[in-house]
Amino acid sequence: RLDLHGRGQMIGVGQFVPDPFRDNARVYLFLKQARLGVKGNHEEIKFEAQMAFGGENANGSNTDLGLLDFFADIPVKALGSDTVFKIGQFRVPYSREGLTDRGAMNWSERSIMNMASYQGRDYGLALLKKKDKLTGTLGVFSAGGRDVPQRYLPEVLGVPELVARFGYNDGVDEDIYHVAGTDLDVKRTGKAAYINALFMQDTLIGHSSVLNVRTIDKNLLIDANYNPYISAGPNKTNGTASTLQRGNIWFVGGDAALRHPLGGGKALEAEAEVNWGGYDNRFGSMHIGSARVQGGYQVRPYHIGLRYAALLLDKGTNYRTGGKNFSPAVGSVIHEIAPALTWHIKEHNMKVVADLPVYLNMPVFYEKGVGAYVFAEQPGQVSLIATGGNGVARRIIVEGRMMFQFLF
Repeated sequence: RLDLHGRGQMIGVGQFVPDPFRDNARVYLFLKQARLGVKGNHEEIKFEAQMAFGGENANGSNTDLGLLDFFADIPVKALGSDTVFKIGQFRVPYSREGLTDRGAMNWSERSIMNMASYQGRDYGLALLKKKDKLTGTLGVFSAGGRDVPQRYLPEVLGVPELVARFGYNDGVDEDIYHVAGTDLDVKRTGKAAYINALFMQDTLIGHSSVLNVRTIDKNLLIDANYNPYISAGPNKTNGTASTLQRGNIWFVGGDAALRHPLGGGKALEAEAEVNWGGYDNRFGSMHIGSARVQGGYQVRPYHIGLRYAALLLDKGTNYRTGGKNFSPAVGSVIHEIAPALTWHIKEHNMKVVADLPVYLNMPVFYEKGVGAYVFAEQPGQVSLIATGGNGVARRIIVEGRMMFQFLF
C-alpha cells in the first residue's frame, strides 16, 4: 500500500519595526511550504518519506536536497507487542512544539520558545514502546542534522546524540513522533504528558566538529552566532590542521496537553511546555531557558487561541567582539503574546490562519545604511553588529500574519 500526500501554504506578513534607514511598516508574501510525501506499508513494516520544496530552508552543505523524512518502522515482536524499531531520517523526539506537524497547528509559526529547544530532524535509529497509556522512546542520532552529504574525515569520537522521551498518552497523540496541535473532533477528555532529555559529547571531525558545522535546524545553543564557546579554539595543531575544543550539550524539559469537549462542536484545548539546556567546554559554559503556554476555544469551524512564550538567553551570549558588549540587557527575557483565529473551511485540508504576535523586549539588529533585522526572523544577523556603526537594541515588535493552507 502506498498513499500520496501533499501540503501547500501561502503566508502574508505585515510587520512594524522601528527602522532609522528604511520604512517602519513592512509587508511580505511567501510560499511558506510546498511538501510532497508518501506513507505506506509492506506487510507489518511501515515506511514514510517527505520532501520540502518552495520557500523552506535548504541545507547549506547539500542544497540540492530537501529531504525531511525517510524512515521505516519495523515491529520487534521479541520485545512484546507495540514495540517498534525506527531507522532512517526523522524528527528528533524532543519538545512537543518541535514534534508538532506544521499542517495541524492553529498558529502560522511556532513560538520563540522553539528557537531554544528545537532539535529538528536527523538520521539515526530509535526504539519506540507503548504499554497501555504509557509510552516512551530512546533514540541515537548523528547530531549533524538532516541531508548531510558523505564526507569521510578524520575524527576524535565523542558520544552521539542520545535522546529520550517518556510519558502518558491516552489518545491525544497518534504516537510520540506524530503530534497534531489540535483535534477537530474532540469527543472525550484527552491528556498527554511527557518528560524529555538529550545529551551529546561533540565529535571532532576534520578541521571542526559535528555541532559546529551543522548547517540547518540549529537551535541557539549550537549556533556560533550566540554561543561563543562552540567554535572557540584551536586547542592543538597537527601540521596545518587545527581542531576545536569539543564540548558537551544537554537539554531537559517537560510538556503536557489537555483537550476537553463541551458538546455541540465546541471544545477547549491547552498545552504547556518548559525547557532548559546547557553547553560547556574548557573555554566556558552557557545555558538557555524557554517556556510556552497556550489555550484554545473551538467552535467549529473556528478556533480561537492565545499563546504566551518566553525565551531567556544566557548573559554570555555572543553579542560581543573583542570583549565589547554590544547588547543591552543580554540576559533578560524575550516575551511573545500571540492571539490567533483559524477558519477550518475543509478542516486541515483547507484553512485560513490569522495570528497577531506581539514581541516584548525583542532584539533588533541595525545595519548602518541598510536597515533593521528582527531577531525572531533573522537570528543570523547578529553577526553584523561586530562592524563599526552597527548595533542592537531591544524593541516592541508587532506582526500580523495570515496563512492559507491546502492539503491533499
